[in-house]
Amino acid sequence: MKKRTPTVCPIVYSLDLWGDPWSLVILRDVLIHNKRYYREFLASRERISTNILSARLQSLVEEGLLVKIEGETNRAQTMYRPTQKALDLLPVVFAIMRWGLKYNPNTDRSIPIMMELTTDENALQQRLLRNFDDVK
Repeated sequence: MKKRTPTVCPIVYSLDLWGDPWSLVILRDVLIHNKRYYREFLASRERISTNILSARLQSLVEEGLLVKIEGETNRAQTMYRPTQKALDLLPVVFAIMRWGLKYNPNTDRSIPIMMELTTDENALQQRLLRNFDDVK
């Protein structure tokens, strides 16, 4: 992705790091669905292309949102894990989800995570964060 001149605006800074649709989908998959491997990201419903997925994963690693853990014997074992910087985005992801729940008439409200978000967001956040107890 093309980098712009550094900005003093926190919104522009944030959007430059994770604001494109594919980066946000990858972060959603890591934080909400606990995906870790390239093949898991490829299997997402949104059907991201391989070249875009590779570029976005690399960008998220370079920006310090994900850590890339190389597989010992082959590339298929390479894992991506969130950093604390990414985990701090969980409330932002929840806010975007709540906004979508409010305005997207096509949202399936029967999905368990949507029900959890609307009934006990704090418990949902704690449950998801337990997946990343190893992140410091």
